[in-house]
Amino acid sequence: MGRNKIQRECSFKPHFKKFVPTPEKQTGMMELNSDEMEAIFLMDYQGEYQEDAATAMNISRPTLSRIIKGARKKIATVLILGYELNIVDNKDKFIVALSVDNEGDFSSLSNQGSLIALIHLKNRKIVDINYIKNPLSEKTVKPSQILPAFLKEQNVHYWISNQIGDGLKNSLLAKGIFIKKCSKIDPIENITKLFCK
Repeated sequence: MGRNKIQRECSFKPHFKKFVPTPEKQTGMMELNSDEMEAIFLMDYQGEYQEDAATAMNISRPTLSRIIKGARKKIATVLILGYELNIVDNKDKFIVALSVDNEGDFSSLSNQGSLIALIHLKNRKIVDINYIKNPLSEKTVKPSQILPAFLKEQNVHYWISNQIGDGLKNSLLAKGIFIKKCSKIDPIENITKLFCK
């Protein structure tokens, strides 16, 4: 009798989910599941050690080793044989963050608002909005120096702002946080149109 599968933690939400060789004469197709994508993200993109990546995913180190080996084999096959690659995103929930001056007012989205709204999306709906103090509102540092680590601690997947310089963009991407440039969201329910397709 097989064992019950342990719930695996996957914090990375793929921004791109399909890669097709050019010219489009692929001879096959491969899929990476969310476990494999998370392992690739943690180990090959963020450079974490196996033990740390396994802890982040709530799995054993041997399990992570098996997952990463399978994922790398699939990627090698795609590159060598010219297969199409599809990423299956099993995450139906994620967190979007944006900076606002007042709770409930999403008419001006900059990096310097006094609050950061953490918007929890699940199954194409807003399920919760939390507000926390923006660490940039009182500090005279560049957003790229403090915001990426702060948002990573909050498990944020996307940052929305009307002003995103290259330094901030690169720092956020290095933490696995994607960017959407937007000046306002009114009403806030329209946010789902940006992320849920």
